[in-house]
Amino acid sequence: MLLDMSLMVGPAPGPRGWTVDPSRTDVRQVLPGVWCLRLPLAWPQLQHVNVWALAREGGGVVLVDSAMAGPGAWEALTGALRKAGGSVRDVHVLALTHAHADHVGLAARVVEESGCETWMHPGAEPFFAVVRDPGATESARARRAAREGVPERLLAAYASVEEEADGTHAPLRASHALVAGTVLSSAIGDWLAVETPGHAPSHVCLHQPEHRLLLAGDLLSRHFAPFFDYGWSADPVAEYLASLDAVSGLDVETVLPGHGAPLQDFGALVASHRAGVHDRLAAVRQALASGDAGGYELTRRIFGRPADVIVGVWQFAEVIAYLGHLRRTGEVVRREEADGTYAYARA
Repeated sequence: MLLDMSLMVGPAPGPRGWTVDPSRTDVRQVLPGVWCLRLPLAWPQLQHVNVWALAREGGGVVLVDSAMAGPGAWEALTGALRKAGGSVRDVHVLALTHAHADHVGLAARVVEESGCETWMHPGAEPFFAVVRDPGATESARARRAAREGVPERLLAAYASVEEEADGTHAPLRASHALVAGTVLSSAIGDWLAVETPGHAPSHVCLHQPEHRLLLAGDLLSRHFAPFFDYGWSADPVAEYLASLDAVSGLDVETVLPGHGAPLQDFGALVASHRAGVHDRLAAVRQALASGDAGGYELTRRIFGRPADVIVGVWQFAEVIAYLGHLRRTGEVVRREEADGTYAYARA
């Protein structure tokens, strides 16, 4: 894939500072052998992430996700493990739901300190390519943002690679591929991997059938708040809808999300997220009814003035993904103007 043809992974400027307060952790036992480690994040818009500690038969822990790197983050993770009765040395297996910094940022440090085996979907490689060479992606994002009509004063924010470069301890190579059919053992039974791309090409959920649990990463949350990696797969919006279909047939009573408290009413939750995507697609169609425009202008038509630049970048990436989906379905066409910018129109 050509770097200058995509936004690559979740562009977002970093917070004003990456430091978190380790005392802001919250540790709760969801059921015997399953602990939720609620760890602080530095973004004011997203203040925590859930890391899950699953007891293993015979001792040790399966750790699912790792939180974001930064000052105070390691102390938060290790302190939370202590509250749950263990330590990082007890981590025998590290499984990652997907490659975004708030979920994999400390993963390499966990491996360094524990020597654990790692399970991760192969689709995570593009994210770590940004960690290894952030400059190439930053340039690509700047070029694409300019073509979408982002004002020059905002290009640095829309091109930012701070999330990957500053929010990730180091690149990580998995010892095992976490793909459909993978089984991870725990004291309460086996967890079965379900590939659920869209939010990220590396996204995987873990299903525990006996206890009717779904460890959902960022596939589902209490409120519909989507984000799609654009540029590393043909159509992340279509992938996300297919992923909702993939999990909808599972026997699930409780969803263990990547952010927020455990969720019930699984069927309604899946339906609301599916409806949310279709509502946003309708909003894009409506925005185009007001006239042809680039991605930046269409984002403002749909969402209005953002609360801050970080929210504006997140909204922009979401709209670009919807426009890509509608182009693939034939509803929207894109043309290049004389000045090199893009304009989208209803087909």
